[in-house]
Amino acid sequence: MKVMIEKSTIEQIVAEYPQENGVVLKDVKVNKANNVKIFFDIPGRPVCIDDCVALSRFVESRLDRDREDFSLMVSSAGKEE
Repeated sequence: MKVMIEKSTIEQIVAEYPQENGVVLKDVKVNKANNVKIFFDIPGRPVCIDDCVALSRFVESRLDRDREDFSLMVSSAGKEE
């Protein structure tokens, strides 16, 4: 049986991400199909693909794909005007 991932679970995982990486969580979206979207920023510099990959791997390593059956998208929050 598939377990639904809670938004708060993702927020907690991102909060555990090493502080030296400078990631600031902007938004998390999780739907009933366990499609997880994480939007973040790094103050003082643009977010690059390596930042997205590193955060994605960190989050994925703390979830059980067999138990939760999820998809994960990690992206820059984009420019704030």
